[in-house]
Amino acid sequence: MWRTSSSAERAAWHELRARCDRRVESLLRSVELPDPWNIDEFIDGLERHRGRDVDLCAVSWHLGDSTGAWQRNDDHDVIAYPDNTSTMHQDYIILHEIGHMISGHHGQCVLSVQEAQRRAPDLSPTALAHLLHRGDVTTEEHEAETIATLIFARITRRTGRRRSRRRTGAAPDDRTAATLTRLTSAFDQL
Repeated sequence: MWRTSSSAERAAWHELRARCDRRVESLLRSVELPDPWNIDEFIDGLERHRGRDVDLCAVSWHLGDSTGAWQRNDDHDVIAYPDNTSTMHQDYIILHEIGHMISGHHGQCVLSVQEAQRRAPDLSPTALAHLLHRGDVTTEEHEAETIATLIFARITRRTGRRRSRRRTGAAPDDRTAATLTRLTSAFDQL
């Protein structure tokens, strides 16, 4: 990857990574990573830190759908995540949305009007208009993904096992956990 990237692209990546490192460090000074890992306990700490409720909303995911979403409301935040994927993947998606949250992203929807109406037929016109605000989200997505990966790398290094009180399902097998550990370790080397 770096062989074909320009020095400007590498510098931009390093700046993004440094910015994300600072955000994660700042967050984790105030919000402890539960040991053993538990997304609900982490969200509880995040709520106390931010002084705002965060509602987790499980939704059915279909091929081609966006896997997660964050909506900032006047008095609370909502994070949607797929209910039909592994617990580890759900936690990662939630951390990605927290990455948007702590970065102060405004969020842009990539859904068409028809798709948004299909998924949320009872949504008010004002809320629908908010969801469909468009913009260039490339940097925001890279930041959120980097933040999720940095937090998940710490969880993976610190705890050998992840569990959650809100969901049931099969834990990742040893091979999957080992692969994730290798990937997050490689990411840390960049």
